Amino acid sequence: MTQSHEKRIDGMTTKQTFFGLLPEEVKETCKDRGIPSFIGDQVLHWVYNKNILDPAKMRNIAKKNQEIIAEIFDFSLFKSVSSLMSHEENAVKNNCVLFDNNIVECVVLKEKKYNTLCISSQCGCPVDCKFCLTGVIGFKRQLTAHEIVAQVVYSHSIGYAITNIVFMGMGEPLLNYENVFKSIDILTHPKTYNISKRNITVSTSGYMAGVERLIKDERFVNLAFSVGMADPLRREQIMPTEKRNPILTFIKVVKEYQSMHNRKLTLEYTLLENVNDSEFDIKSLINLSKYLNAKINLINLNPHPKIPYKPISVKKLHQIRDKIKKEKCPVTVRYKKGQDISAACGQLGESYL
Repeated sequence: MTQSHEKRIDGMTTKQTFFGLLPEEVKETCKDRGIPSFIGDQVLHWVYNKNILDPAKMRNIAKKNQEIIAEIFDFSLFKSVSSLMSHEENAVKNNCVLFDNNIVECVVLKEKKYNTLCISSQCGCPVDCKFCLTGVIGFKRQLTAHEIVAQVVYSHSIGYAITNIVFMGMGEPLLNYENVFKSIDILTHPKTYNISKRNITVSTSGYMAGVERLIKDERFVNLAFSVGMADPLRREQIMPTEKRNPILTFIKVVKEYQSMHNRKLTLEYTLLENVNDSEFDIKSLINLSKYLNAKINLINLNPHPKIPYKPISVKKLHQIRDKIKKEKCPVTVRYKKGQDISAACGQLGESYL
């Protein structure tokens, strides 16, 4: 087995970061230090089933082995975390300070029967979508697999069992391909949280090379495509990535990806007043939905002083939704959760400002 030797990003420890390891790698590492591999299974059970991150508290493991485990693995999650609950108590934003003092934010979205974690894949974002606050702060660095998984572990530790994951937080997930999919492999493993792959969605601004690699690697996930604007001649105004990743070429790659599996595709469409809400714009979106056989998710802009756009009226939002429905295209509206704590779609990154 090829072993992962991911270390903490600040270089202050030589231990392996535990949450960047697959269960097989945990057991192999234990074996290399003379600990039976079944002890690795016990450690995994304590961590992922009981939220115990201190080897000294893993009661069915001999003290000598507890000490070796503590020497091998770094179980630390973040330097510090502060959490904010929305007034409606349906969203919790975790501001996670990393060990190099960068900050990453993730959001628990609470439902009656399940909890979704909106997870970040990068510190900041290089894509620079003009309607997204994360783009305003720019790109800091990639998150490691450990730092991605740690967002889920922390959410569990404060009482939120995560059943669904959306890579829709800070960053473009497909630009951090290795670490994002290593984290997915860890989180879906039967010996960790065993989250169904069908309950994980990866969002992209339209990064072609990432989807081409999904095809090559035969990795099938639920994709969400942030459209911004379906008109290729004007899309670059609000999504500079259009210049490098033209939408007309990207959708052909997505079509090929769809032909290989039956996973869901969602078109995310953030509505900006007098920018992408005309009849022509919505007709272009409908045509795109029909071509890709994709569901449309309408998002009314979550405003921020640093974002130079305004949301449309609720009345117009409903008119657009109804127009799409009449065309027999599946459509939903993403209603605001966590806007009062800057945790809604497009608002992550407040900690940097």
